[in-house]
Amino acid sequence: MASKPDLIIRVCTILITAFIVIQVLFYSLAHKQHFRFYNAAHGDSNWTDYLPECPPNPPRLVGPLATYKNSPSLEKMELELKYLKPGGHFEPQECRTNQRVAIVIPYRNRSSQLRTLLYNLHPMLTRQQLNYTIFVIEQAGTNTFNRGLLMNIGYVEAMKSAEFRCFVFHDVDLIPEDDRIYYGCGNGPRHLSAAIDKFNYRLPYQSIAGGVTQLRRNDVEIINGFSNLYFGWGGEDDDLSVRLRNASLKIQRYSMTISRYKMIKHTKEKHNMPNPKRIALLATATKRMKTDGINSLKYKVLNITRGTLYTNIQVEIDQKDYAI
Repeated sequence: MASKPDLIIRVCTILITAFIVIQVLFYSLAHKQHFRFYNAAHGDSNWTDYLPECPPNPPRLVGPLATYKNSPSLEKMELELKYLKPGGHFEPQECRTNQRVAIVIPYRNRSSQLRTLLYNLHPMLTRQQLNYTIFVIEQAGTNTFNRGLLMNIGYVEAMKSAEFRCFVFHDVDLIPEDDRIYYGCGNGPRHLSAAIDKFNYRLPYQSIAGGVTQLRRNDVEIINGFSNLYFGWGGEDDDLSVRLRNASLKIQRYSMTISRYKMIKHTKEKHNMPNPKRIALLATATKRMKTDGINSLKYKVLNITRGTLYTNIQVEIDQKDYAI
């Protein structure tokens, strides 16, 4: 049996060892935290390596949303959404996500609708714990609007700024009504806006792919993006559906009870009237797929502004460059 002095020595040895171990662990964690915040302050995103992975089901989702039909001024919105980084960028601070998402919005002269969309979209996307950036691709001038062409420009310009893996091509007048409409990519193309109030929350036809469409980066490359030839309203979304079908990429959808959107009413634009050539163009969609798209873009960037709420890319396009 050990003597009393021996027991005291053993206890002291154990306590000293435990103290040393605790000190080592403390300084190790402090060292990691130091580099995490140092790297974050110096623009190095590797600090997220120390974070746990984001859960597959984001914990702060609420389901059906009380969508806002109106919005505050951009200045007030910037104060309210001050957690955003320049360019309309967000990255979760509590976990690490592999979802690098670019939201591409084709745009011209819809400032009220854009404010409303941003006011509804940013809080939803942050709750989904996505690493995302919003790009507003603005067509300058008064020539005929071309939605598909602007989507392609958005893809190309977004890829110049970061290695995005997922793209959501988003009409400015569609407001999501449920935050379970997950904007991160899955295992294939997804038509997000399946149930719109304008159509009584019913799918107008099975092959529809317009409104809000989610594509993986690889999907965009395989189908060569959108067609550039649809000047005016209509046709480019059906052309997209043809491209996906030809590439054996099946369009997925959430249930109609989840994929609900409100459409903001607006007057018809003089420079976005129905495209009279859309039916003829659709007849040649398969034939044009490999030569008409992101590999045949012609445009001029006039200005890039990285504001708090979004990255605005103003571009000039000439319809003569896309003569049929």
